[in-house]
Amino acid sequence: MLKAYRLIGQLLTPFFLAKGIPKERKGELPKADIWIHAASVGEANVAASIISNFLRYHPEVKILLTLHTSTGIKKAKDLLEDFPVFISWAPFDTPSFVKKALLSVSPKVFAIVETELWPNLICEAHASGTKLLILNGRLSSRSFKKYKLIRPLLKELFFKFEHIAVIGPEEKERYLALGAPPEKVSIEGNAKYDLLWERHKKLDLKKIVSRLPQKPLFVFGSIRKGEEKIIGEVLSLLQKTLPKVHFILVPRHLTFIPGIKNELSQRGLSFRLYSKPVNDSLVTIVDEIGPLFGIYALSKAAFVGGSLCPKGGQNPFEPAVFKKPVLFGPYMENFSYEAKALVTAGGAQIVKTPDELAQAIKGFFTDEKLTQKTGEAAFESFKKFLGATTRYVSLLEEIFIK
Repeated sequence: MLKAYRLIGQLLTPFFLAKGIPKERKGELPKADIWIHAASVGEANVAASIISNFLRYHPEVKILLTLHTSTGIKKAKDLLEDFPVFISWAPFDTPSFVKKALLSVSPKVFAIVETELWPNLICEAHASGTKLLILNGRLSSRSFKKYKLIRPLLKELFFKFEHIAVIGPEEKERYLALGAPPEKVSIEGNAKYDLLWERHKKLDLKKIVSRLPQKPLFVFGSIRKGEEKIIGEVLSLLQKTLPKVHFILVPRHLTFIPGIKNELSQRGLSFRLYSKPVNDSLVTIVDEIGPLFGIYALSKAAFVGGSLCPKGGQNPFEPAVFKKPVLFGPYMENFSYEAKALVTAGGAQIVKTPDELAQAIKGFFTDEKLTQKTGEAAFESFKKFLGATTRYVSLLEEIFIK
């Protein structure tokens, strides 16, 4: 399988050359001691955090960061503008391009953030004596199903790594199932939660406060298609029992707004758009990208969407960092470790029906002790997930000086 992949890559090389691609894509990169690769924006955030913390202790080390998207490159440059890091396009994964790149860079360590496995780059780096490392390794259940189809290839690649550091126990099980050597895999936590902690400390709520009614708030965050009907039923149940509460609906995708408006209209529930002036409506529908994190901070409690339908859920720690009680449905596959930790700690509750969701919301507005206790438990659960960035920096340092 690996031989076939490498052959295809070599055959594609003339095509890439004919397209007039940037020189970095062909392997023309600067020399560096450590080469770190991240796929796009999300991985760039983690990579930048690890790099900036590493350079505070080792400012003399030259680091190259490569990415595969223009948005990722822009984000990385913004985050690392105060650090001497060369940020570039990654080379295309053909044998000739990656050989040229490795000869140019000559790194002692090549580290992948999360999981973007390019076979030619990994094979050539290993053959050149470069030490290979995975940091903040993540494999969703969806990706795992796809990767199982190429398990023989991945098993061969994983044996070339010095170490594979992953975010949680489920990821470890998936890596092992794909053939990673058990002695090379460790659980170090998710560095994104260190970023979440820093983000919450810097949050400015003035603009968001000015665009919401001065009432007790409850937010349905990152809701997905299919959940609007359940939420509509919940709102119908609560509008009389919680008349002073204002509800905020934040769709995962803005294209979903017409469906939400239609559902609320059919039920006779009043609403306004977040971009419009505040009025006495029961519901605000957020029609902009970005405010959800701040809205979590202002709400009494929160429902995390994508979890009442099989979409894998969203991050339940975003409200938890603000000491907010968390509610979500049974479909939390993408954040199962976090969801289990929250439920076990008493910081979250799983709801499966409109009645269960309505009763849980009502409880947080009628029992202040319950709300405080649940919010504190959610926060304490979140705190246990902090510190991964420091562990990744230490691991990178250990592999580099070995």
